[in-house]
Amino acid sequence: MRKLLSVWRTTLVGMCVAVSLSATPTAWAQLTGTGKLVPIVWNNGKVYFFQGSDYARYDITQDQADGDDGSGNSYPRAIQGSWPGLFAENMDSAVFWPAPPPGGAENKTVAYFFKGNQFMRYDVTADRADAADGAGRPYPQPISLKWPGIWTDRVDAILVWPVPRNGRTVAYFFRDNQYIRFDVARHRADPGYPKPIAGNWPNFKFSDGIDGAIAWPTMVDGKSVVYFFKSGQYMRYDVGVDRADDQSDAGVGYPAPVAENWPGLLMASSPGTADALAAYAQQCDDATGVTVPDFDVDSPLGTTVPTEHLTPVNAIYPNGTCDRPNVLNGFCDHGSRFRVLVNTEQAYVVAHARKMGLSPGQYGDVAVIQHNKMNGATCFYQGALDDFHLSHNGNVKAPSRGVGNPVFWMTPSQIATSKFPCASCHDNGPIVRSPYLAQITGPNQLPGSGDVTFNGDGQPYSFVGTEFASWKAYKVEVSGNQCNGCHRLGVNNLSNTGSVPNNGTAVDLGIKATDVSQKSKNPHSSDSPIWMLPGQTTFQQSTADAARAIQLCADQFHAGGPLPNSPSCKITQFTSP
Repeated sequence: MRKLLSVWRTTLVGMCVAVSLSATPTAWAQLTGTGKLVPIVWNNGKVYFFQGSDYARYDITQDQADGDDGSGNSYPRAIQGSWPGLFAENMDSAVFWPAPPPGGAENKTVAYFFKGNQFMRYDVTADRADAADGAGRPYPQPISLKWPGIWTDRVDAILVWPVPRNGRTVAYFFRDNQYIRFDVARHRADPGYPKPIAGNWPNFKFSDGIDGAIAWPTMVDGKSVVYFFKSGQYMRYDVGVDRADDQSDAGVGYPAPVAENWPGLLMASSPGTADALAAYAQQCDDATGVTVPDFDVDSPLGTTVPTEHLTPVNAIYPNGTCDRPNVLNGFCDHGSRFRVLVNTEQAYVVAHARKMGLSPGQYGDVAVIQHNKMNGATCFYQGALDDFHLSHNGNVKAPSRGVGNPVFWMTPSQIATSKFPCASCHDNGPIVRSPYLAQITGPNQLPGSGDVTFNGDGQPYSFVGTEFASWKAYKVEVSGNQCNGCHRLGVNNLSNTGSVPNNGTAVDLGIKATDVSQKSKNPHSSDSPIWMLPGQTTFQQSTADAARAIQLCADQFHAGGPLPNSPSCKITQFTSP
């Protein structure tokens, strides 16, 4: 840990999710603390690292993460069930407090955990979170109730300084690019704060903010040090000289990657695969401005995709018909789930879990799309897929934590070279909007629902990551064609040889959307309307003819060959490199 550490991460991408989205700004509550490393030094010779819904334990003397607790219980493990009464996921900050609770009514050893605008107190001796304080007020409590002078809606990190400051024990609270000094004995913030980190913490590497901080309880390279963590990296601060180190005695330069320098914290996986996925997730987060959080597929925050008029009513996947079957594989997939994980004016993250007839808590695949609407940056994650013998558990760890143990996520190279590459379907934009997911209303309504120009000209689209640099999508245009009046229809340079025989919106999906019938779909009616055009209920020959004209043009596309360029057939690349 003083020299090494490996972060647990997990990522998600999809067998090309066919979805449609709408802007419901609920991301903040779901994103608070997500993906961060939240460390806390305990009084048992251990350091605990919380991330999402999991935690790991690091042995200070051995300088490595514990593989298990000596009783056969391995790490990392779920917070829930191991920390009674505590927040179960996505905490913002934690600190082992050097004094009894304020007020004098109680005399105990405690730690504090913060999430959003609330905090909880943990009784270290009893090894459980307190249900209430000495006055009978239940936890969690608002920060404003007990922490005078501290930000009331979020604290990014808390650090008890390991040596006295002017004869006082002080703690530092961090948020974004600022910090507050807190007098522990008086239990209040010092006047004159907050102050900027820049200019007050010499040689500090993360002046725009940190994820976590811990004062190391033993000497490192002969000195007292503090470690600060930020986005998969860490730095070291020399307490004695009050200045951040540039490197360790062993030559580790700061900031340094956590994954390479804290032994054993990384979830076990095939060599290099977790780092590859985590690195890809970091690229995606940087490009889109949002991150994929941990999430539970079965959470009430998600939505079970309606399966209306399933015939017969007890049909078991893949048999039976319904009003709006899953367009991707053409089946009525009863029990599939969908969730909008992030949705802002600039970007969204959506997740789709296909049930595929499996038992409760199990899914045939889980797919995620991460997209920035302003710059077009798009990432696909695919997990729990039979072809790669991946885990089918519905409790999903973020891609930023690696492939998982057991392996849950496909790596970027597996996604890019699979027999069903995502862009072979998603070639007119990140979301293929079909009646299947468009029927969802409420907080998980698809971003873009109700917009007839969704995936239209002028809306950028690009694929993040070197593994996807060869992916290209082209728009197909036929002069006067009504299909081009609303949105792009695409063709792509990818080969699809998998069990999902789609080859893009112009070649395949446009035909399905306008056809006289559709696999596993009940006959077109007001209950089971045809896919295209919007507002159309039953088959219309003119609409089918328009889709067929687009398909005939798309058939002239040959990867690497000249692109048709005439009023009757024009094909133009629209994805940016």
